[in-house]
Amino acid sequence: MNLTKTVKNNTFDDCFTEVDHTESISTVRPGSMRLFYLNVRSGKIKISDLEKFAMLNIGRYVFSRAKQEQYENAGNLDAVMQQALRIMRKRGAADAKGTGNELGEIMVYAFLEEKLKAHKLLSKIELSTDASQYGSVTDGIHFLCADGNAALYNQMVFGASNIVGDIIDAIDQAFDTIVKIKEHEDSEIYMVEKTILDRFYDEKDLAILKEYVVPDEGKKANYEVSYGVFLGYTLGLQAAGHTDDEYREMIQEKMELDAQQHAAYIAKKIKDNGLENHAFYFYLLPLNDAESEKKSVMEHVLEGDVDL
Repeated sequence: MNLTKTVKNNTFDDCFTEVDHTESISTVRPGSMRLFYLNVRSGKIKISDLEKFAMLNIGRYVFSRAKQEQYENAGNLDAVMQQALRIMRKRGAADAKGTGNELGEIMVYAFLEEKLKAHKLLSKIELSTDASQYGSVTDGIHFLCADGNAALYNQMVFGASNIVGDIIDAIDQAFDTIVKIKEHEDSEIYMVEKTILDRFYDEKDLAILKEYVVPDEGKKANYEVSYGVFLGYTLGLQAAGHTDDEYREMIQEKMELDAQQHAAYIAKKIKDNGLENHAFYFYLLPLNDAESEKKSVMEHVLEGDVDL
């Protein structure tokens, strides 16, 4: 049993390809580091696919399940994308960290839903609008239901994200966010308990939340706290003189090397920050130029200037 997924079906695998590797970030708790890359065309990572993916899921990212149901019942589903963009533009500029308008904040939502099967409780844009009075420091909150296989126990997964040129800087800055989340853990959970039931309408979803997250008086919540992390960085490869197929192989080899070089560093950051009792789920995605593209993607999305 799991919460209802919100990411649009069949949009993720059209854009992202996973790279297999053998590195581990923890031998103590469950966790993973998974690597993905976008499609390639003419020697470049195809950023337009990332724009399309973000645009197709923007209403699902911005609005709660209950709000989307209101739009559907009123026959106004066609307005969801427009209204979502309107809310984001009111929050501030494209790529403004902490507002919900930053690419990493959308990507951590998408990867946690699609690949971890930890479905959304509150996205960053919801945290910065509907729940702004609580001053949340996380990039999103998800819930992973135990399935007896990959997920051995229920987990409330707090999101952190960073997109920057150097992968070490991305890791360091993401852990700065994680440490802040850990310090505010009680207030983050309090916010979830006070707001979450109003954001769902499906009876099965509500039953899960009432059993595990906000149980009746006299019963205890049943979950542990984990962290989901999205990292975007500059790939640092030149495709000159290579076919697109060759370049894809180069990307895969480079990402396998990135995993080898940085898995131990991530594990050390977990230990040094006293976070070994928590599960971690990392998702890495290289871009051509992380600093410029994270901004241009969100500018195009907020302007509605994306080919679908």
